[in-house]
Amino acid sequence: MAAPFPEGPLREAIRHLFNSDLAASQSALNVYLREYPDDPLANALTAAVPFYHYVSMRIPEQDTRSIVGVLLGPGIAMPQALQKEIGATLRRTQTLAAKCGAVDDPATILALCIIEGVNRDGLALVSKRWAAALAHAERAHVLARRLLEREPLAHDAHFVFGSTEYLISRIPFPARALARIPGVAGDRKKAIHSCLIAAESGWYFREFARRTLVNLYIEEGRLTDALKLLGQLVEEFPGNPMLRTDYQRLQAQSRRSR
Repeated sequence: MAAPFPEGPLREAIRHLFNSDLAASQSALNVYLREYPDDPLANALTAAVPFYHYVSMRIPEQDTRSIVGVLLGPGIAMPQALQKEIGATLRRTQTLAAKCGAVDDPATILALCIIEGVNRDGLALVSKRWAAALAHAERAHVLARRLLEREPLAHDAHFVFGSTEYLISRIPFPARALARIPGVAGDRKKAIHSCLIAAESGWYFREFARRTLVNLYIEEGRLTDALKLLGQLVEEFPGNPMLRTDYQRLQAQSRRSR
């Protein structure tokens, strides 16, 4: 199957991020941006990389299985300077995407998906502004559908679908009725199906789909599947201490359940 996007520094940046190497991730992006400073996707990733690195390093230990594990807890404190820098990059990306004509270009549509995802998670995890966060989640969902229409092999869109289902599934049932996104019901089985597609043949979100699958497997009681997948991630990304900690914790949980 042909890749929907080219291999290169942008893909390397994601893998470095997942290996908890922020400097290497930003270096890969800078290499690309020196040649293509107005590329919307590269600019979107430039905003996303420091945001998700910062958030992942500050999730309380008991919630390391998932970013959404802290959805109902206190907001994550983020320095104002970092928030302003990320916000400025997101606005620049939005301007560049408008100039590129996002309706037709898959990479630009994906950039817009990333913008909505960062805004969604910033509002949910940092600002705790739920209504605004869900509005961005809905826009990301719509953009992901458009991405698949323009490029059927852009399976990163399926991670957007799966992560949105998972996000809604984590909201307590009484409040879930207020968190309505057309076509999304908070169905974990649908989330698993979508994330499996992205994990197998996604491009920029492949690792994140695999990590989300671990969470979903655990919540569905499929500890063997979760351990197998998490073990593969630990081996592939030895620099990520959260993966290693989670793997050890899950091994202990699996032993206790026998």
